Amino acid sequence: MQQYLEQAAHNEDFHDCIVQQFPTKFYDWKITSLFYSAIHLLKALAASKNINIGSTHQDIEQSCNPDRHGNKMAVSKNAWRDYKAMYRYSHTARYEGITDIETFEKLKKLDYSMCIQHMRKFKQYLKGQGLPIEIKATEK
Repeated sequence: MQQYLEQAAHNEDFHDCIVQQFPTKFYDWKITSLFYSAIHLLKALAASKNINIGSTHQDIEQSCNPDRHGNKMAVSKNAWRDYKAMYRYSHTARYEGITDIETFEKLKKLDYSMCIQHMRKFKQYLKGQGLPIEIKATEK
C-alpha cells in the first residue's frame, strides 16, 4: 500500500509544481497528474484490503466498477463516477480535442476545474474507507 500512496503523493507534488509555476497553462498535464494520483490512491485502497485490481485501465474497470458482476473491489457508484470522469478528462486531454493551443487551453481549463471537484470527492470517499490520506485545504 505504501508504494501506491507514495506514488500518488509524487504525482500530486508534480501537479502542485505545475499549478504554482504555470497557473494559466498546461491544464492537460494538471488533469493527467490528478488522474494518475487517483489511480494510485485506488490501488492503495485495494492493497490495504489485499486485493489485486490489476494494472491496466481495463483491469481496474473490471475490478472496481460497481455495475460489473464479478468485480473484486467495487467502489461506491459516486466514487466510480468521479474516477471515470477524471479518466475521461485525462484521456481527452492526452488524445483528443487538440485545436489551436489557445482554444485547447481554454477548454482544458474548464475540464481541470471539474477534475479538481471530482478528485476532492474521490479522496473524501477513499479517506472514509480508511485510507490514510490528506485532503488539502483546496480540496475541502
